[in-house]
Amino acid sequence: MKYSILVVFITTFFSGFSVAQTPFFSVSPKVCVVSEQQGFCDLDLQFEWQLNAYSDVCLYQQERLIQCWEQQLSGQFNYKARVQVETIYSLINPHTGVLLAKTQVEVQSAHAKKNRRRLRSPWSFF
Repeated sequence: MKYSILVVFITTFFSGFSVAQTPFFSVSPKVCVVSEQQGFCDLDLQFEWQLNAYSDVCLYQQERLIQCWEQQLSGQFNYKARVQVETIYSLINPHTGVLLAKTQVEVQSAHAKKNRRRLRSPWSFF
């Protein structure tokens, strides 16, 4: 009984001291598949974020400004993008220039590579 009261007391005492969490920032879809005929893909990207404190925040594609918000703790944003190469999206505080979070959209090719590496030597009998 004594130990359970001690555990409850310690848990209650330390619950006020939360560890600083990193901001949450995601994009969907995360992968773009390009075909051989088309070197790009058009995506309807959906961004979601959750910050640790209210802040002014801007969304950037590489170094290009997309959208800004004032005093936001969280948000969602839809954006149409044409993606050709791996693209990094960042949430940045416009006043301080501090990077709050980042995520990326990867690009993969739909066509398989034509040249395959041989797994064994051409002179092998096995």
